[in-house]
Amino acid sequence: MDVFKFVIIIVLIGTVGGIVKEVLRNKRKSELKSNQWKDERIEALEERVATLERILTDDKERLKREIDSLHREEA
Repeated sequence: MDVFKFVIIIVLIGTVGGIVKEVLRNKRKSELKSNQWKDERIEALEERVATLERILTDDKERLKREIDSLHREEA
């Protein structure tokens, strides 16, 4: 094997290694963003469940006030 082929093989190995490294880094970043979105969504759903639990366990008058309050917030 001559020197020229050896240099080309080394350059190709380095290039392929760099590409693989970038692909893996981008995959990790994507997974982190996905996890962050999931955490935010879970937090929002937990807040909604807490509100529903509070509404279901309160007395009727308080329930009526809470529902009216929610309607006013949406408007």
